[in-house]
Amino acid sequence: MIHLDCARRVAAIPLAAILILSAGPAGAHRRAHIPLSAPKPAIVDTAAVQPVNGVTVGGPTLNIVSEDQTAAGFAPTVIRSLRHVYCVEFARLRSGIAIFGDAKTWWDHAQGQYARSFEPQPGAVMVFAGTGKMKLGHVAVVQRIVSSREIIVDHANWHRDGNIYLNAPVIDVSAANDWSKVRVYNTPAGQMGSNVYPIKGFVLSLALN
Repeated sequence: MIHLDCARRVAAIPLAAILILSAGPAGAHRRAHIPLSAPKPAIVDTAAVQPVNGVTVGGPTLNIVSEDQTAAGFAPTVIRSLRHVYCVEFARLRSGIAIFGDAKTWWDHAQGQYARSFEPQPGAVMVFAGTGKMKLGHVAVVQRIVSSREIIVDHANWHRDGNIYLNAPVIDVSAANDWSKVRVYNTPAGQMGSNVYPIKGFVLSLALN
């Protein structure tokens, strides 16, 4: 279900710009691509390397649900930041969606400003509801659709560490296959997380007139 009106696309800031901001002045002069040759999760320190046109993450794919063994794309990656990057600021920069406030409020704040959907779309921001362990909620930017029950997201501060997490698989575990409940890949552990998180919906990068 998508709430649409006359809309225009808001251009997102390239990921390289976000990584430069997270690296700080010390990392701004170090420019190198970051290759990955294995499917296992990688940890990249932005104090040591700085990409020019984004992060290069090659190698085999990691599939959680889909039968297509090539659909998931690139390997999950952690970008260690020199400063604490919050999920909301990362989502604004990555998606171009100019919403402010706690992550759990993004769904309501988007009403009348941006199109919303209960189905994932590339470039949309997935809004996590607040829970006892995650009182402020969380937001993540959808990068790819793998199957009807799996997507790949980029997000930040998932483990309250201020780091950036790229190419993280998320699976729909709702009984109705409506993306109301999900599990999120734990990149440092190299496996799918066991916790189930309630989802409010997806805010699209289409601003309403």
